[in-house]
Amino acid sequence: MSNGTHNSNAVSQPIAKSHIFLHRFGQRALLLLGILIMIGCYQWAYINWLSVIFTYYGFEYYVPPVNYLRLAWFLSALPSLWMPIRMTRPSQLAYWILYLTVIIPSMFVPLFVKLNSPTDVAKLMIVFIVGFAICGAGYLFPLRTFKRAALSPKVFWFGMVLLTVVCTVWVVVAFRGNIHLVSFADVYDVRDESQTVMEGTLLNYPLMWLYGAINPFLVAWGLYYKRWLVFLAGSLGQVIVYAMLGTKASILSIVFILLWYFLLRTDRLPFGLKLTWSIAGLFLFLCLWYAHNPTDAGLVLLGLLFLVFFRSFGLAGLLSAQYYYFFDHNPVTYYSHIKGINLFIHYPFKYPLGTEIGYYYYFPLVDTTAHFWATDGLAALHLPGVLIASVVCAFVLWLIDSVGQKLDMKFVALTTFYATYSLANLSLFTTLLSGGLGLLILFLYWMPLPSVGKVSSAARRAILTAQPGASPHS
Repeated sequence: MSNGTHNSNAVSQPIAKSHIFLHRFGQRALLLLGILIMIGCYQWAYINWLSVIFTYYGFEYYVPPVNYLRLAWFLSALPSLWMPIRMTRPSQLAYWILYLTVIIPSMFVPLFVKLNSPTDVAKLMIVFIVGFAICGAGYLFPLRTFKRAALSPKVFWFGMVLLTVVCTVWVVVAFRGNIHLVSFADVYDVRDESQTVMEGTLLNYPLMWLYGAINPFLVAWGLYYKRWLVFLAGSLGQVIVYAMLGTKASILSIVFILLWYFLLRTDRLPFGLKLTWSIAGLFLFLCLWYAHNPTDAGLVLLGLLFLVFFRSFGLAGLLSAQYYYFFDHNPVTYYSHIKGINLFIHYPFKYPLGTEIGYYYYFPLVDTTAHFWATDGLAALHLPGVLIASVVCAFVLWLIDSVGQKLDMKFVALTTFYATYSLANLSLFTTLLSGGLGLLILFLYWMPLPSVGKVSSAARRAILTAQPGASPHS
């Protein structure tokens, strides 16, 4: 009898392991399929819409050699073999964003615009993939448990309110008479006025702290813990910033945080699959819609195409190509584009980095500030700089996870989303200092743990059972 039981257990264990393996293999295969659909739609949209409408902006299309196009497909899909399917650390949301909005476009756009030879572009593609893998390697290191400096709720929220009021009053007083709620089509006039107001001042810091850290924190906290007055206060703050700066991103951040909230709230499907197939479905829908009637696309479709394929999934790839070519023919900065370091190392250009690149490719002056692999990588040390910047990025993501590990993981991901998204558009050091990410890390370090009785059961489990040892690739 005991032998029969023993044999039964021995047989069931391999069956269980086989079932788990097939389940994980199936999820990974679904993830890869979703990425391949995205890539196919992206290439089609680039050739048939982006390069047709925005050739003047630099989105040209030269048919690349087939072997290099195959390499772009292979390298674009390669990270799907290690991307985290289930979220086990909050910064993995940022890691996914960098993959989809920077890495994949940077495999194709430099090849299509042909600023550099295909051989040189292949070097860029490989270095970017290695750098991206370095960022992901940070998830192999265990998190550090810092001695928390959590404040009492009264002290923490008093400090938050004080900081919010001081920054808001500072910028509102400075911009008095220059606050205008306008349509997205008229934001450039507002931006021109804001540059005049900000010239020679320190207003950049309170403004970026407000729309990069403080307001998104309030929006995320109010949304996640259903404190609607806090949510509305953060949303109103973003609207005020938009009225002063004309930054469409400050308005869109509210929409994006809402979308991420709904994507994160349920666990019926793994996060990686939900994200991949949501974007693949969006790409496919937009491509089919445009292909159905390309000569008479309405304003809604054109607006969506612009937001998705130009702004969100196109511009980073073009900037990768432009920075790569520029610093192939001009001196690198050796990090002198960073404030503080330029006191010790001579900055070789007349204008700030983004403006200098914009002046080179466009007229009049256009600020072409780019993602951190371009600004802190290619601009600083060319291709080797990409790898160094990746190491720093891996440390920053690890620090976010370490500081926030005692808090609800989904809340930390939602709170830091907008600041970490800046890595796809700004220098890493700008994102940390003036962009608000460093401020958010301090918020998480000082933040009191929420009352377990006042949060959802899912949040309660996350708070009580932080999982620093969980596999990031499960």
